[in-house]
Amino acid sequence: MTGGAVACLSFDNLGEAAEIGAGRLAAALAPGLDRSLAEGLPNLLALLARRGVRASFFVEGWNGVQHAAAVAEIVARGHELGCHGWLHERWCDLDAEREGELLRRATEALTRAAGVRPVGFRAPGGARTAATERLLLELGYAYDASLGEGMTATRLPGGLAQVPFTWAGVDGAWYLRPAPAEPEAVRAAWLAALDRVAGRGGLFVLVCHAFITGLEPARLAALEAVVEAAQRDPRIELRMLGEVAAEVP
Repeated sequence: MTGGAVACLSFDNLGEAAEIGAGRLAAALAPGLDRSLAEGLPNLLALLARRGVRASFFVEGWNGVQHAAAVAEIVARGHELGCHGWLHERWCDLDAEREGELLRRATEALTRAAGVRPVGFRAPGGARTAATERLLLELGYAYDASLGEGMTATRLPGGLAQVPFTWAGVDGAWYLRPAPAEPEAVRAAWLAALDRVAGRGGLFVLVCHAFITGLEPARLAALEAVVEAAQRDPRIELRMLGEVAAEVP
């Protein structure tokens, strides 16, 4: 990563995969019934196209089978594909054998759907296991984007690049509270964080979701305001996570 300030947009989850993984749905919904896929994802893709920005999408491998066209569209629009488990399992609770099985299965399914291999990984729930880095290296991943120590791109003990996030940059940490934050408050908090990074240098990473931000016009507007501010600020460069990872010493 070069010096100065870098802002990255990332998006987690696709369709109803997490609902099935959590046992809240027994099977895939009929086409068009999952609003996050039918409305939320198109809204996010339209926002990114309108702003001319490329982002990193972390997708559950199950979607490579059930929603292959949506996975392929993300890549066709110039965005970066990452893996987010198979069915959004609580990743940190997996043993190494099960973790390896799910990661290989997800990687293969996403590759078939998109025609390219996922380059990054973000652990569902945020936390890796002791085996995650080794498994990612074995499968040729370029970076991990799970929780980290502070907001600095670095390398994990085995040498894999890490571009971390913090909960303050996650839409769900604001909007999924018992009393959800107002979009104006989230916008203000993210703009303040962006300005701090612009002033001192470093990394600003947002993690948004189609079912949280993508379905609400006011939340979409708050996100777009942050993107616009990053584009206007000459101190900030907008990049995909994989581009940042490629420059980690």
